[in-house]
Amino acid sequence: MRISASDRDLMRRLTIVLAFIVVFTAAFAKLNHVYSQKFLATTGVAQWIFAEHPLSSGEPVAFFAARDFTLPAKRYYTRLKIAADPEYQLFVNGREIAGRRVGDQPDLDLYDISSLVQTGRNRVVVAVRAPQGVGGLLVSIDIAPEIQNWVVSDRDWSIYRRWSPDLLLRDVPELHAQSPMIIGAPPIGRWNYLTLVPRTLEPLPSKLIEPRQSFPRLALVPTIRTREGVAVAITDRARATVFDFGFTSGRVRVTRNSDHGVSRVLRLRFANIPDELGLIEYNLRPLVFAPGERTVTTTEAHSFRYVMVFGQGVGAEVVQFIPRADAGSPVVPR
Repeated sequence: MRISASDRDLMRRLTIVLAFIVVFTAAFAKLNHVYSQKFLATTGVAQWIFAEHPLSSGEPVAFFAARDFTLPAKRYYTRLKIAADPEYQLFVNGREIAGRRVGDQPDLDLYDISSLVQTGRNRVVVAVRAPQGVGGLLVSIDIAPEIQNWVVSDRDWSIYRRWSPDLLLRDVPELHAQSPMIIGAPPIGRWNYLTLVPRTLEPLPSKLIEPRQSFPRLALVPTIRTREGVAVAITDRARATVFDFGFTSGRVRVTRNSDHGVSRVLRLRFANIPDELGLIEYNLRPLVFAPGERTVTTTEAHSFRYVMVFGQGVGAEVVQFIPRADAGSPVVPR
């Protein structure tokens, strides 16, 4: 049976396409292996972890991941690498040293905590706050150039769903710690390949500013409602409390009077003039409280006059900071 010239040409083209697909697949697999090995060197066998939580529920969650670890006397430094999505606060041996909201491109934050740890027992606690109930936590600790990933996030961490200040110093049996949900090793999901970014330690609080006045207000907020099976964007009225600080800057500490026993979101709005308070705000700042928490502070500073807290039975004050003596310069990884 003779093969026509057109069929031979078609077969030749198909062979070229298949060869290209094979080469491309092999190159992609090699590239993925290279980057995976790079992450293995950066965070070792660390796993992305999270609280056991139905991720598809959309319900807010705040929890505290805790781990005791032992440091040897002979160590060159102690550096902690962390990525936590969407927001975290980091505590080492009872002191809050860092916190950050993660953007669309999460980084692997690097902190030098050498001045905050000691030979022997130490403790790290990470508060993770997820307004939509979705996120992850990755941690790794290096103690020398040749001893990396001495401590990593894995099944040995304890997850606490309820807050107690004692958590910062020790495990609290009556709070019933849970095992973490293992999401997987990096690179994975939306976090993919993280960039290592040196960070400085947070400053210490210097003073608290009380509001000059506060008053209730009905505010306009956008929301989505389902009508006859169709999602419709509408504007709702919501009760809020406005706090007037005068023109100032700093982080906002919000206090609630009640504890509902579940994670709850309070939303903030910042304004400089009274007229802004009556406008619809599409970018409210969520603040997730864990059960047992009465006070939560934003991890970023704002410049404003008014802060509007959506909810009742709430208070607010501004926290201003001074530089830490042990903050130092950002770590430059070697």
